[in-house]
Amino acid sequence: MSVTTTTFAADAKNVYGVLKDQVGKEAKIFNLFRDGTQFAKPVNEIGINGYTFLARLKPNYQLGYRPEGTTGVGTAGQQGLAQSTVSLKYAYVPTVITGQAENLTKGNYRAFLQAKALEAKFDMKDLLSHINVVICGAERGGQLAQVKTGATGTSFTVSRASLLPGALYLSVGMPIDTGPVGGGTLTTQNNIITSLTYNSAADDTMVITTSATLATGDAIYLSGEAPSTSGAFPFTCEGFVSLVSDTGARQGLNPATAGQETWASYVKDAGATGLTSQLIMETIQFVQNRGGVDVDSLYFPSSQINQLVGIATQNLRYNLDNPATLRKHAVDLGISSFQYGTRTIIEDKDLRNDRIYAGASEEMCHFVAVPLSMADDEAGTWTRIIGSSASIADAEAGLLRMYHQIGITQRSAWGMLKNLTVPTSFAQNPSSLA
Repeated sequence: MSVTTTTFAADAKNVYGVLKDQVGKEAKIFNLFRDGTQFAKPVNEIGINGYTFLARLKPNYQLGYRPEGTTGVGTAGQQGLAQSTVSLKYAYVPTVITGQAENLTKGNYRAFLQAKALEAKFDMKDLLSHINVVICGAERGGQLAQVKTGATGTSFTVSRASLLPGALYLSVGMPIDTGPVGGGTLTTQNNIITSLTYNSAADDTMVITTSATLATGDAIYLSGEAPSTSGAFPFTCEGFVSLVSDTGARQGLNPATAGQETWASYVKDAGATGLTSQLIMETIQFVQNRGGVDVDSLYFPSSQINQLVGIATQNLRYNLDNPATLRKHAVDLGISSFQYGTRTIIEDKDLRNDRIYAGASEEMCHFVAVPLSMADDEAGTWTRIIGSSASIADAEAGLLRMYHQIGITQRSAWGMLKNLTVPTSFAQNPSSLA
């Protein structure tokens, strides 16, 4: 059985069908979360736009003891419920097969599928790595960094003020867009980063290929993820920075709105102090008491795992015999984990260096309608991704795609301790060069 440009799309779907099963087994943070699709209703029948669920904002106080024979204790039924909507987002990797690749495999079906499977597996891993950065460390909307001082040229300072990560989420060779925070007219598009210089005591320096005029405070995005209009914001899924917060409207609910005040996470600024066992316990206790939940998980960046060395061993036990479901799940996925008392600490290199998170794992969910598939029905979007010049001769193109979103079903069930001391080595070096 031979493979041609005519049969490529159908044949390649066999590859993606196998990869779909592998997505849920990768060592990524979102695979630790509860499957949100099991309790929420899809917005439409095929479920690719979003999910809705009832969020409990406050207890039902129309209850309690009354003298026998007294009537009229209040309105019956559960109180303090509001609808929350989790809108799914679209992540993709373009894939192309050319006549040359077919010739290299001699048109052999099995050889072609093996070659494409290896290529697509790396594409899948790159996509999941980027998704992990967006979930764990990026600002809302996939903002990876922020310009400190506006200028015209190729060299710019990247801010570390207000606990921004500097250039630690940028990489040499990465194509970037820049524009206003929250979307708007872009100041440069698809500009390539040629060099990065890190400065843990001040700000970082970014050099790009083509001279551009960037404004002070411009957000820096992976190219293609910056909406040209603020109304389209955000293209990316939500993450820890946006969801574990005490401000901001998320999924249709806002703690600044009367009646929704409890829809807020516990957030504390440590004041640039070092991590201590007391601070860890305080974060757990406040989240647990305010949210009325059992905090079963802590999420630490590698920099704060490093700081655990300064905490007495009687406060930390690095053992792997805890039968807790989350810990076992992390071990099965190959995610590094530790133990603080009876609670699991998850280590992830993409989490922000200066903060830790605590929460009830069942209240953070991964909503996914299409875990992984190949789209051959979106020809109209291919030129945006692959290039309008159509310079690829004798080629077929498709998209490896996911429809998904991270949703928090109770914001008060999660909390954050930020502005912790970061060891210089972690502030001076990016978490990954890949």
